[in-house]
Amino acid sequence: MRVSVYVCSHAPKILRHCCARMKLIILITIIAFVHGNQEVEVLKDNVHNPSQLVVDYQTSTLFFSHSSLFEGKTVLKSVYLNLNTKEFGEISGINSGIATAYDRSKHVVYLGGQDGIYTFDYTTKSAKNLRVTSYSIWQMFHCPVHGLYFTTFNPDEKAFVYSYGQVGPVPELTDIKTRLIAVGQKHDIYFANSAGIFVLKTIDGVLYKIHLETFIVNGFASDINGKLYFSTPNDIFYINEDAGTLDRVIRVQEGESIWGVAFAADGSMIYALDDKIVMKKKD
Repeated sequence: MRVSVYVCSHAPKILRHCCARMKLIILITIIAFVHGNQEVEVLKDNVHNPSQLVVDYQTSTLFFSHSSLFEGKTVLKSVYLNLNTKEFGEISGINSGIATAYDRSKHVVYLGGQDGIYTFDYTTKSAKNLRVTSYSIWQMFHCPVHGLYFTTFNPDEKAFVYSYGQVGPVPELTDIKTRLIAVGQKHDIYFANSAGIFVLKTIDGVLYKIHLETFIVNGFASDINGKLYFSTPNDIFYINEDAGTLDRVIRVQEGESIWGVAFAADGSMIYALDDKIVMKKKD
């Protein structure tokens, strides 16, 4: 079956015209919830530009990347932090570790580096290269149905999926720049690039690429129930797929910047600021 791709941009004006034909209404609203003086717990400080956060729910271990100086150069390092014991350490064996993802069903932590996909060994606290690709990985997201999605580093910004031992391009995004990628509860693909955040929706056999907003997205994350969130330098949003809205749940104070978001097993929100990782307990 031939699949056509139609681009809907400049939401919500164009969306109103498209959705009238498709009997689909996607309403983008912003529900403000100001971070302000809310009490948060500092999980780890003295980490520079921490990003690409993910939590292994089984061991309550947070994985992320941060930058540090080595022989006068800035390098990326993959690290872990046990949320219960606060044990913190650098993961050895990975070249320029930046990306993270977690396969909950198989209890596998994936790491992405300059030369491919790795898995984390809890015994040795090291990473093992799977040798399935030599791409320089930028971001990862694990989908329990379709496998491990990942994007490649600049200037390529291509999207791939690793499943059943094979790596292949994401067909719907072959010719589209993709800096970050995620999959929602309804199995729609969300992605972001320099133009903002988009969603791919198939309606009556036709694939639509819908431009949701012009946000600068720097991270995607799902909670333990599969609800999808994303972060920008100033805010964290919940993608409310049922209502078709982007709901702001966190706004940081002026002078702070968000670098990524993740969730603990109890639903507490973990997010990265310029030089620390903090946690806001679930209400």
